[in-house]
Amino acid sequence: MPAIDDLLALAESERRAVLSELTGPERAALYRHIEWLEENPWQRWQDDPVGFVTQGLGETIWSKQADILQSIRDNKRTAVPACHAPGKSHIAARAVAWWIACHPPNTARVVTTASTFRQVKGVMWPQIRRVHTRYGLVGDVFTTEWQIDGIIVADGFSPAEHNEAAVQGIHAPHLLVVVDEAGGIGPNLGRALEALMTGDHTRLLVVGNPPVDQEGTWFQRLCSSPLYNVIPISVYDTPNFTGEPTGRCRACPPETPPHDVASHLVDQQWVDEVIGEFGEDSPFVEARVHARFPTVTADKVIPIGWVEAAAESEPKAEGDIRLGVDVASDGGDELAIAWADGMNVRLVHTSSGATNANAVDVAGKVMEFIRKACAEQLTRKWRRNVVVRVDAIGLGWGVVSLLQRWVGEQSLPCTVTAVNVAKQPREARFGNQRAEMWWTGRTLLQPDDDGVPSVRLDVDRKTQAQLASPTYRSDSAGRVVIEKKTEMAKRGVGSPDRAEAVLLALYQPPSELGGIPAPVGFDQSNGWDLGGMSAR
Repeated sequence: MPAIDDLLALAESERRAVLSELTGPERAALYRHIEWLEENPWQRWQDDPVGFVTQGLGETIWSKQADILQSIRDNKRTAVPACHAPGKSHIAARAVAWWIACHPPNTARVVTTASTFRQVKGVMWPQIRRVHTRYGLVGDVFTTEWQIDGIIVADGFSPAEHNEAAVQGIHAPHLLVVVDEAGGIGPNLGRALEALMTGDHTRLLVVGNPPVDQEGTWFQRLCSSPLYNVIPISVYDTPNFTGEPTGRCRACPPETPPHDVASHLVDQQWVDEVIGEFGEDSPFVEARVHARFPTVTADKVIPIGWVEAAAESEPKAEGDIRLGVDVASDGGDELAIAWADGMNVRLVHTSSGATNANAVDVAGKVMEFIRKACAEQLTRKWRRNVVVRVDAIGLGWGVVSLLQRWVGEQSLPCTVTAVNVAKQPREARFGNQRAEMWWTGRTLLQPDDDGVPSVRLDVDRKTQAQLASPTYRSDSAGRVVIEKKTEMAKRGVGSPDRAEAVLLALYQPPSELGGIPAPVGFDQSNGWDLGGMSAR
């Protein structure tokens, strides 16, 4: 520290004069601080976070990451609206390590937060633990806490939006607040975090992707505020697009094969895939590729943010097993089969090509999963049938007929339901069953007040994109109607076959209003005969 350096540079008589003006506790604190400067190998980088990472840790960072570290040093508030995978959480974790390692003990404090505790626990803090362990930094780091001599010096948490009190009363001579995934932070919590910036040496780092489905968020507001130094990072700023050299990665475990830092960053393949799946002019591409806050259209049936929340949520309890089958017909491209276990949904099969033109082949593939589902349901000793809902338009009618016949011949505990989405829905406010099915999915995927949806999705990005693709509108009778596949094709969006398989697994059509029939062939003494797979 310059003040200490100035003191030590004085002649002995001058130093004595300065020390004589201090109280006993002040002199003791000064001596402890000088001792720490001599013992702590990291203190030399207290004013050089880039040097701490590149020289002290020996890691490689690229130019925008260096800009972020320098901004934390020089600016009270830093905002980073970023694209997908530019290494923002990686560099934020290094900033936390620098702050704690390089400041005197009992003077530094770090608080990290994100829109969900899962993100705090699973994204930021594993990075912090790796840095601490690999380079032997002071203290002990646990799941979301860093302690020195039993005192918490850094921790991560995610309070509810309305719980502003959770971030009150946090003070320290050197305070760093890190907000990761800032697009999901609400205005109340955001204002409470900003209120911590009252001390002389306080810093606020806010990083994240611009929200895809919301306008006017706290993150968007602060990115246009003159109080913040804003460092936007689009994919086209990153090394895989600019050609900036990055060197070998030293942040991965030692047993990892040698590789370039750029392999961790967003690349052209990812960009091509998301543009192909979402469309060049979609809000998703605007936010995740260009790092810009999109103008959001309010007519999406299911916002992509809800889909992502369902994909990131914790698994739900087991429940009835249902299969949703979207047959490659009516303009569709793929045969898609979804498996719902309670409110956990995953995609178990997709295929395209000539084999899907034959009803027998399609039904045979579906039967493979029917038998697996029946066997699983039986191991749980449940008395209700597995339900299989098949899109019955076009080729689907033949598939349904074959499945119903085969299930009956084999006495499987299964009910096969034909779903004609063009027919009349259960509720008159929908134009047809397709609209009702999509709206059911919307309702189940909408997060509750704690940000948790009713459904857990275990699906790939293509399925997520399809769930977020269609729009809705009202017809002349005021009923909800969903964008047709032909209309989607005109704007360059493919058929949502995978999405509709997922929705079929979750949707109970009017034909099931009487309830699901009792298991076929159920005999409490003999069990079901599954062709060699007995339930006994």
